[in-house]
Amino acid sequence: MNLVRVDPFSLLSEMDRFFEHGFTAAPTTWAPRIDAFDQETELVIRVEIPGVKPDEVDITVEDRTLTISGKRQFEETTEQAGYHRREIFSGEFKRTLVLPEGLNAEEITAKAEDGILKVTIPRRPEVLPRKIKVGIAS
Repeated sequence: MNLVRVDPFSLLSEMDRFFEHGFTAAPTTWAPRIDAFDQETELVIRVEIPGVKPDEVDITVEDRTLTISGKRQFEETTEQAGYHRREIFSGEFKRTLVLPEGLNAEEITAKAEDGILKVTIPRRPEVLPRKIKVGIAS
């Protein structure tokens, strides 16, 4: 009798992959992970897009909706059957966020470095916190 080593957690990861993508081997589009956080004068959004060239990324704003989309392609052309495991998504991606009010969408900046896209959206001056000096009554 042969002993077979079983990893009980491998079944959980396969179930996660199934519920994420269904029966297909790879989704036609994927959504990169993001961080969105407030700084004092701006909203910063960081997007994980390793392997994506900056000229393959589109950023659009319509009303208060920000959409980051693009495409990641790998140069090798390996047949699907040749893979033992495939977890790195390729193809088109898209991520859409509803922005909070008070941002200046006309002055958005974006910079890609080390696989992270950093999108910065400044706040409008009228919504920035301001200090008010309190006088002493005589």
